[in-house]
Amino acid sequence: MALLGIINPFRLEDEYSDEDLRRRAIRNRILTLIKITIFLIVWTFFTTFMIITPPHSPTEKLVALSSNKTQLVELDEEPTGEFVIMELKGNIDTSKTASPKQASDDDPYIEINLESVDTNSNETLWKSKTWCVYIDVPELYSTATVKHSFRVDKERKRFMQRSLRSSDDSDIKMHVSLLNLHTESTGVSMKIDANPVDSTTGVILGVFLILFLYVLIAFEITDRAFAGVLVSLTAIGILCVMGMRPSFQTILSWIDINTLMLLFGMMIMVAILSDTGLFDYLSLFAYRMSKGNTWLLLFYLYMSTGILSAFLDNVTMVLMMVPVTIRLCEAVGLKTTLVVINIVLFSNIGGALTPVGDPPNMIIATNSFIVANGVDFGNFTLHMFTGVFFSMLLGFPMTYLMTRNHIFIGRADQLRRSIAGLEKLSKGLKEENRDITKRIAELQERLKQTEAKTNTPNKDFDDNLNDMKMKYKIRDKILLIKCCIAFGFAVTMFLAHSFPNMEGITLCWAAVLAALLLLILTDRPDVDKVLEGVEWDTLIFFAALFVLTEALVEIGLIDWVSNQTIAVIMLADKDSRLCVSILLLLWISAITSAFVGNIPITQMMLKLTINLATNDKLGLPLHPLVWAISFGCCFGGNGTLIGASANVVTAGMANSFGYNINFKYFFILGFPLMILSCVIATIYLLIVHCVLTWH
Repeated sequence: MALLGIINPFRLEDEYSDEDLRRRAIRNRILTLIKITIFLIVWTFFTTFMIITPPHSPTEKLVALSSNKTQLVELDEEPTGEFVIMELKGNIDTSKTASPKQASDDDPYIEINLESVDTNSNETLWKSKTWCVYIDVPELYSTATVKHSFRVDKERKRFMQRSLRSSDDSDIKMHVSLLNLHTESTGVSMKIDANPVDSTTGVILGVFLILFLYVLIAFEITDRAFAGVLVSLTAIGILCVMGMRPSFQTILSWIDINTLMLLFGMMIMVAILSDTGLFDYLSLFAYRMSKGNTWLLLFYLYMSTGILSAFLDNVTMVLMMVPVTIRLCEAVGLKTTLVVINIVLFSNIGGALTPVGDPPNMIIATNSFIVANGVDFGNFTLHMFTGVFFSMLLGFPMTYLMTRNHIFIGRADQLRRSIAGLEKLSKGLKEENRDITKRIAELQERLKQTEAKTNTPNKDFDDNLNDMKMKYKIRDKILLIKCCIAFGFAVTMFLAHSFPNMEGITLCWAAVLAALLLLILTDRPDVDKVLEGVEWDTLIFFAALFVLTEALVEIGLIDWVSNQTIAVIMLADKDSRLCVSILLLLWISAITSAFVGNIPITQMMLKLTINLATNDKLGLPLHPLVWAISFGCCFGGNGTLIGASANVVTAGMANSFGYNINFKYFFILGFPLMILSCVIATIYLLIVHCVLTWH
């Protein structure tokens, strides 16, 4: 048992004495009891507070604003904290609102203040700084949402309120005043949160939740999908304690259904494609090209994966390459888990090249503000090319140095653990799964061959090649043609998505429609068997991770990171701010992406990047900041097992083949490569933007 690392996972059952096994069984029972007790405490915590706490949502108010007239909106409750958060929805120009210097003197806007007012004398006792919300006149029927935090001057407010409460006829209320400085009337929808979550408490609890998740996954205390669900529900329980319980509809809106649809569609297509024998044949082709040279074989494998990941998204690439890699490693006697991890690492690096290669780039390249400021497929790829090229080129020697002494050893133990894992999985099923049974028999045969003679890199190339030719053939050419049609459609739609007038066919719909096309062409009666090929635990883990990240936003951890970043940049002198911004954005993106996940971190860092670029005091160019967060989020995904979508998908697929990729093993290989690639990207960006000022 790998729980807490107490039992050596590489030691075999028959190497233990009876006394060792007895002690091991007792220890496991104690640890299991402790685990169940902790989980029950956590379950009781969030269940209790979810039962007694009603959903919290600030009341939405519709406010009609006449021209050049002030409208007062009273707060439902007295603020007790340092901030009051206001969300405004209407025909708003978000760019000018974020950066008022972009607006001209003639542009209409709404002047908004938070005020403390004596309602009897109508005297304003305290007023916040003014927030100017610009009206989007050309798009009167479009709506946009903006958010603002009003800082409450507590000392001044308390002083005024104390002095006036001594008078019997005083009645002090907090209002929001809205002055419409437009020649025409307008209206807005407004939500006011007078008492948001305390930021200090939120940061502490947010860090605790992340550590809790990592302990569960890193020490393999429980399944990662269950760990994600448990921690995300704990986060919701904490929001309940703080009086911020989200509604069920709100929780559903936190889940990025686009990513889940993309994964679901591609998993269905790969499940059908695996029946053709293509993956086996590709492994034969790669081995023939290498002429028996193991490191040349791995070089071809890693580089081709990285290059193709730039044009197919990296999730799609690992779905196709992991089965090929596993078959190839089994055929030539390489340590499978090690090579599979390196495949996904190079896929993440190569995917950083284009807007369609990696989910973080898709989020960045489809943002309306980024697109409006001239970031397109061409200049995105051009600016990312050098950093990606050198990261892949120097990444391979580093991979060689880290793995050269391990890639040919421990294969028999690995096969035994894979067989044991598949047998355990088979016992948990209600009915016998023919694929799993066939897979167990195949691994048992390979184990016999491995024990009969040791595989070495010098094994006769012709013997290996002939063995592979006998076993690895295309089994169904008609099905392969149908799969090629569906994959061709998906790839075409992936590439067409970045062109003008093709925004309707998003990446997720391209994958789902391609999967539907393939199901129609194959006319399979056993759709339930196809659905068994979907990694449901991976999809559940992603959904839980999305919920956890949004809960961290509500708790205040993400905003705290953003505010600290801006504060550090402001400390630098004006000439150094671009360099400091690039360093901070890239490395914060990388580290947080590794330990939280690069999809939610990209969303957070993109907001921060836009805030920095539109901050008139900083005067920073947008494009270098965009490349910094792209490098940081894409490369940072290599840091840990949950850093990128492709990592989780790869671990799920490897598990279905009987190979366990754990958190610790992935971290040992991935984190050093992440550091190297981020250093290369940092040097590149500092040279071309701080020295050569390419932007």
